[in-house]
Amino acid sequence: MKFLFNFGFSQDDAETERKALDLQPGDKVLCIASAGEVPLNLLAFSDVFIDAVDISLPQLSLAKLKLTAAIHLDPKEAARFLGYLPATTEERHRAFRHLADHLDPSERTFWKQHPEMFSKGAVNLGRFEQYLSRFNWLGLKILNKKKVLGLFSFDDVAEQREYFDRYLETRRVKLIFKIAFHPKIYRKRGMDEAGLIHSGRRNIADFFYAKFRDFCTATLARKNYFLQFMLFNRILFDEALPEYLSEEGNGALRKRSGQLKFYHTSITNYLKNQAQGAFNKFALSNIGDWMTGEEYAELLHLIEQKAQKPGRILLRYIHYAHKIPEDLQHIILPEYTFGQELEKVDRFPFYNLIPMSIKTG
Repeated sequence: MKFLFNFGFSQDDAETERKALDLQPGDKVLCIASAGEVPLNLLAFSDVFIDAVDISLPQLSLAKLKLTAAIHLDPKEAARFLGYLPATTEERHRAFRHLADHLDPSERTFWKQHPEMFSKGAVNLGRFEQYLSRFNWLGLKILNKKKVLGLFSFDDVAEQREYFDRYLETRRVKLIFKIAFHPKIYRKRGMDEAGLIHSGRRNIADFFYAKFRDFCTATLARKNYFLQFMLFNRILFDEALPEYLSEEGNGALRKRSGQLKFYHTSITNYLKNQAQGAFNKFALSNIGDWMTGEEYAELLHLIEQKAQKPGRILLRYIHYAHKIPEDLQHIILPEYTFGQELEKVDRFPFYNLIPMSIKTG
């Protein structure tokens, strides 16, 4: 299976990030760039300053492409060009010709070397998205596509949940999860091995299946672009477009675009070269799933040394919650109950959440 990067769109819900980090005007945020939605969505609704880092150049290219498209195209045109919404190959070529002069030469060359972007849309080129597309058609067939579409007709979460339990809760779905997330298949094709170093013998299929009901019922399906894209390989309703492509959010993003910077490096190496007080908020995604215990401890020590205090951290994880180093346990304080409350309304509820406060002194 050919892919350019691991993720075509970030799976972190920016609404949760804002709440967990308690973002305030003027905050200085350090985050993982990934596919770009987190920094773009945060900036769309928070007047903050963001440095987004990633060790993957292709992931950074994707994030920069999304920013450029959001600034220089109409939001819906940008959504079609990027692949959130359907578009023809010619439509994407036409949009790219408009964007080309606004891209760095290296970025322009990168995308020209990957013409599949014009036929599929960039967000569909990730390893995870391509892998998922091999199975979601089967899920729609088993569940009955018309019944699945009925899930998006509600304006009340309780009614939506009742509908799911009546028409869509079926053990046949569990079979799809067992196939799609079978360790021998998923490890080779669906996820980079580096992101599964802590999964051990855990039954990943059962874990994801257990979260599926929450995914379908915890938030309004009409407004959840994660759910729509995972089920249909596209966003079904314009009102569910990522925040940075909403009418209000896009206008704010254009005004604040100079407040977002991208850097090709690891978050640890980036922090080593920053002055004390450079950041007061840290969106770490699920970086702990990709790190050894020693690497995670080094990162937390750097955050404690460099953070403007008081500060806040949000860590997500699927496979493993690293312990906070003993010498930091009186300074970096986990808020597990708050995290559990946030998980209940996260639009992609497959992560466990650990908000943390960084104390002064």
